[in-house]
Parts: sequence; C-alpha cells; structure tokens
Amino acid sequence: MFSIFKGRNTVKGAAFPTKPEIIPEHIIEARAFLKSEISVLPLIDTQGKLQAEAEWSSNMNRLRELAMGGADPVDFLQWDVIRHTMFVNSPKFVKKELELLRKKKDWKSRWEPAIHESWVGSPDHTRFCEYSSGNLIHHIFHLAQFEEKTGVKIDSLSTIVEFGGGYGSMCRACHNLGFKGRYIIFDLPHFSSLQRFYLKSLKLPVMRPNEVENSSIHCCSDIEDLQRVLSLSGIAQKSLFIATWSLSETPMHVRDMFMPSVSGLGNYLIAYQHSFGEVNNIDYFRDWKNTINGISNWQEWEIPQIRGSNYLIGSSVGS
Repeated sequence: MFSIFKGRNTVKGAAFPTKPEIIPEHIIEARAFLKSEISVLPLIDTQGKLQAEAEWSSNMNRLRELAMGGADPVDFLQWDVIRHTMFVNSPKFVKKELELLRKKKDWKSRWEPAIHESWVGSPDHTRFCEYSSGNLIHHIFHLAQFEEKTGVKIDSLSTIVEFGGGYGSMCRACHNLGFKGRYIIFDLPHFSSLQRFYLKSLKLPVMRPNEVENSSIHCCSDIEDLQRVLSLSGIAQKSLFIATWSLSETPMHVRDMFMPSVSGLGNYLIAYQHSFGEVNNIDYFRDWKNTINGISNWQEWEIPQIRGSNYLIGSSVGS
C-alpha cells in the first residue's frame, strides 16, 4: 500500500489501526451500556443560560441524539459534536509537539510506544505520524511537560483527578504511560457515559457509578461522588490534578463549586487560555494557586506553539 509517510514518521511494522470486520464482544456490551445510560438522561434546556453553559448543554443534547439514533458509537470520533469540541487532527502545534517528543532520550522506550493509536472510535490519523492521532500526541505531550518540569513520573502516581475529560483520551494516555492507580474524571453526565464506553472498549478498568476500587477509573458528574471517591484515595503527594483548557472555559460558579475538592492534591497540570469571555484567566489562576498550601514549586509559561495559552504546573516535590 502506498504511503505518504517517509523517514522517521514511520516505524517498521507500524500502521494506523482499522476497525475490525467483527466488533469484539466487550465493545458490543459497552455500546449497549452507553445507550442504556444515555437513554435515561433528559434533554437539557438551553434557555436563559450563559453562553458556555448553553453551548455545552447543546453538545449534551446532540450527543444524546446521536447515541440514541442510528449513529454507531463505535465510530463516535467521526460525530460532529466530538470533532467540533474535543478532537484535533493535524494543526501545526501537533507537529511541533511531536518533534519535541522525538528529541527526548527515552523517545523509543517510553514516548513512542505511548502514542500508538487505537481503532476504537474510528479516529483519523494525523498527517505527521502514520500510527497516531493529533489528540493522542497532544495529550502525551502535556504529560511529558509535567514529568520534565517536576521529575514526577505518571506511573508513580496513585491518584489522578481530571476536570473535563473529553471522551477519555487523557485517561488513556496516562495508562499508556503505565499508570495503574485510581483515575477520576469529573464531567457532564452525557460525556461521563461516553468516557465509560470508550475506556471500557480499550479494556481499561472502568467502574460503574457508585462502585469503588483502588486501581480503577471513575467517571462522575456529582461533586459529592467525587469527594467520596477522593476520600478513599491514597497519599496526597502521589496525586495529580489535570485540567487542559477545560477549567478555563468553565463559568466561575462551577469553578468555585469544584476547586476546593482538589485543593489538597500534591501535583497540578493545567493548561489555559489567557481569557475566556470576560474572565481574565491569568489573574484567576494567579490568585488560585496562592490558596494552595504545600506547593511552592509552581512553574508557569506561555505555550510557544499555542499563543495566548499558558501551562501552569505545580508540585510538592522539591517544595
């Protein structure tokens, strides 16, 4: 088969995975669970809401429509609501991030294996790498930045909390790097259902609502559920909070409700745009980090390949 990918963009024997002719039984079961969960979630009223809330309410309604209609969840990464909100393909910043990953000394042993994409969801490959997607490279790059700045390995952590987990790609990326602890995704209920479908399809240890195990994935939308699972989690120093652009696109009243729950974690990986609507996120995160006790090792810088956005990384290691 002819390939446009040359030189270091290819790995011997590597190719982008394709959907099998016969869908595995565990994915058929996960698909049935998704439809069952989505069916009991109501349509969301978008009237009278702030712009960001109205947009995400519309996104939940569209996801419900697709999941309950004729669209096959096995191909959900081709759905318009996903492609418009949480999937990147071949923007220039992905090319730059891949170049930087390839320069790492442990590229072949650690980072290159972690960017091999799955066929689940029918993702498009990025034109910069034959066997990966822009989304997966982008998420792996965030984790590489965290490890580089803190010296803390993802696979050494016992607990990760993510705000706004998309369809579960960051969770998948952490597991690709060897994470085996408790992973908690806090998100809107419709997307929590999608995350459970995706991660179950990858054979990752996803818990049903109200179930708890130490080495498992919890997709929740209720703050009390989040606090309950966090109360059962391990050593604070071995915990990490992740929010890549999700928190900085969230209304202030939601931030105020959520953020106290993660104020006692040991590490933070945040990416945010400088402003969102009338909110100055630079001021917000400057003030917020000053409320976090036990972490003096904060590092913040503008992301060179994504102008107008910053990384904010904090760790209790070396504080």
